[in-house]
Amino acid sequence: MLSVSIYISRSRQSKILTLSTLLEEIRLADAKYHHGNLKEALISAGLEILKNEGLEALSLRACAARVGVSHGAPKNHFANLSVLQAAIVAEGFRQFAAAMRTRMADASSQGKAQVMAAARGYVGFAEDNPDLFRLMFSMERQFDIYPDLLPASQEAYAVLRDVSRYISPETCRHPVHRTSVETTLWSFLHGYASLKANRQFYTSNRETGKDPELEDVFPRFEFVEPDDG
Repeated sequence: MLSVSIYISRSRQSKILTLSTLLEEIRLADAKYHHGNLKEALISAGLEILKNEGLEALSLRACAARVGVSHGAPKNHFANLSVLQAAIVAEGFRQFAAAMRTRMADASSQGKAQVMAAARGYVGFAEDNPDLFRLMFSMERQFDIYPDLLPASQEAYAVLRDVSRYISPETCRHPVHRTSVETTLWSFLHGYASLKANRQFYTSNRETGKDPELEDVFPRFEFVEPDDG
């Protein structure tokens, strides 16, 4: 096979490039020119695929096609599909936190209203993004492999920690530690949201034929107004 080499001068340095290497650099430069940030574009493409086509359709090749680059281009940022999924999940957690905080910002500042707003944001995000939601929590324990997931997931959990201040530890039969209140709230919300997102409710309202409303099954917490001062 004929090997073609091209001599190029770069900032007073010389470098011998094979023709294939040169073409690859041109392609990457073109992708960067058209997309600005190819890495972010691929993450956005992955989010769109999850929302519109489902988890089974997510692949490096599918993201590349949606962005408009060659199927090998994602490998410059993501070594394999798992690395891309981790980046998508991290962005998912950030959007998850934003969804809850947006609902809270639109609600009354009273404790119960803030808790219910965060709850609606939690459940609403899961319903709107079922495949992303499943992927987010299936990778939850892989923080040692994908360290970017930890701060992103902590950002989302911080919302629940924040609103749990409005739930009295006296709600339970025996007073409990604050972290137990957080866990109680999270356990209920995640269970309800997962059932909604996966359409797994076996019971429905006999009058409406719909899934039980969040407010109808929400635990009867005792709400308080904590002193932030």
